[in-house]
Amino acid sequence: MTYPPNPQASSGQPPYGQPPYGQAPFGQAPFGQAPFGQAPFGQQPYGQQPYGQQPYGQQPYGQQPYGQPQYQAPAPRGASSPDDLSLPLYGATFTQARRRFFKQYANFSGRASLSEYWWASLFTTLIMLVPTLLVTIGALLVAVTATTTAVQEQSRYDNGYTGEFDGVDLGATGIGVSAIVLIVGVVLMLIAWVAIFVPSLAITWRRLHDAGFPGTYYFFTLVPSVGSVILLVMVLLPSKPEGQRFDVPAHVPSQVPARG
Repeated sequence: MTYPPNPQASSGQPPYGQPPYGQAPFGQAPFGQAPFGQAPFGQQPYGQQPYGQQPYGQQPYGQQPYGQPQYQAPAPRGASSPDDLSLPLYGATFTQARRRFFKQYANFSGRASLSEYWWASLFTTLIMLVPTLLVTIGALLVAVTATTTAVQEQSRYDNGYTGEFDGVDLGATGIGVSAIVLIVGVVLMLIAWVAIFVPSLAITWRRLHDAGFPGTYYFFTLVPSVGSVILLVMVLLPSKPEGQRFDVPAHVPSQVPARG
């Protein structure tokens, strides 16, 4: 059975009810274009920012608007003068730290800045350096002299000499001088240790306060092996505002009403 030819097909026109070639059906957007009222694929609707970007005039989350400073935690209070012992002196020099070290000889209240603590530590190291060198040199001289004397005595015995030595006994003289150097070094070390032990403990106590820790954390040093390392880490920490709770409150004289 044969059908009559379609006049539209022979004329190059689409079948009835279909749009012309290259055009989208009625009510649909042309190929490659978004429907009416919708943004093209990959683009945000009109008036909205692309994904991951903030609207115009607004900063990303957690950042301050342009031209305004970022939020910073308040800095802890410090002394404005080296003579003010009620507050820590931030940025102290070696001389200032040394003076404050002895002025607060047994002061376990308040705080001490990081610069105060390390300049004081350097000062105490220099104080202990001289007696330590004397003790070391004296001990080495005693050991060397004693060994040399023993070798000389053995040499005399091996050579068959049994009489009394009439000359100057250099071995005995050397041991005597070495023993004097050793004793002087030990005495100086004890004096220096007694002089700086209490202020060294006090400034470490105050440095812990400035780092926000109670001073009793000093007793971590009693823990074998790791206690001193724990204390060193704590005193290396920067100053914290919460350490101000250890400050000594200023004394305010009571107001006594005047009598008429």
